[in-house]
Amino acid sequence: MAVNSRQLDPSTLKAFENAAAGHDGVLSDPTGELLIKPCTGTEAEFYQQTLQEHPDFAELIPAFMGMLQLGAPAQAADSAAVQELVQSSQTQKDQSHSSKIATETAIVLENLEHGFSKPNVLDLKLGAKLYADGTAPEKAQRLDKVASETTSGSLNFRLAGMKVWNGESFDTYDKFYCRKFNAENVKDGFATFFSGLSTGLKQDEAAELLETIEAEIAKARNALERLESRMYSASILIVYEGDNAALETLMGGVPKTPRAQEKAPTLGEVKRSEEEEEEEDENEPPTAYKVKMIDFAHAAWTPGQGKDENTIMGLKNIEKQMDMLITRLTG
Repeated sequence: MAVNSRQLDPSTLKAFENAAAGHDGVLSDPTGELLIKPCTGTEAEFYQQTLQEHPDFAELIPAFMGMLQLGAPAQAADSAAVQELVQSSQTQKDQSHSSKIATETAIVLENLEHGFSKPNVLDLKLGAKLYADGTAPEKAQRLDKVASETTSGSLNFRLAGMKVWNGESFDTYDKFYCRKFNAENVKDGFATFFSGLSTGLKQDEAAELLETIEAEIAKARNALERLESRMYSASILIVYEGDNAALETLMGGVPKTPRAQEKAPTLGEVKRSEEEEEEEDENEPPTAYKVKMIDFAHAAWTPGQGKDENTIMGLKNIEKQMDMLITRLTG
């Protein structure tokens, strides 16, 4: 994502009200391209370390733009009016080790819903164990109770929240509604979320989009199977276009396979093609879907501790739900 300015004016930030789940306090910039999320030191460190040491996994999470200091003193209005957006760097990482990140610190991320006309959003909380070692006993007991009463305990994931465009407005399903699902009927939650595909697309196009989304989920799982980490209470977020006309255009206008080149391109054609690709990357053409892992307040890279089976099992079971959905659609 291209950011034209390295500065943000906190006075222009507004509350982000379109989240399907998650904590309050998240802000967005005036363009809607960026989210400003108050964070723990653990989450800030995770994003920084991921960029520096695990660039392949960085492609599976929201683009990290840097960090922003919120809550500047009122008497420092002139200097605080425009806060510096600190770019991720080794210097930044060193600073994070030298002092504790203040509670006013926020991470600046791409808004995964930006660019969609009517974004349908599903937040899937991963893992049966939802807290790291060392968590206060009271909190651990509360989270164990949540897991035991939901599919977190039985399937290593649960629906944490979703919003679905019904043609006139968004139907919103909060975490309490989503907790009613069990291992037998959680498929109904997936069916509700993807219900728009049956009215917006032909059957083969709907199946293709579901298969593509499942492939993105599998990509995240495959990455975690190669890495050593612990990502307690992380989520995988699925977004797809809820506006039927926009979705049909997006699915119908993209070539299914690359066209064969009839002859070798000239140097001029290569140069023009490169310039066009750069322009497309900067303009970020509309997309039919996005799938990213999010929420890393309790995540860490853990060399020597093996892969994160707690999270991986959740992703595997989500893939099974996607398989069942595809089978019902095509069968």
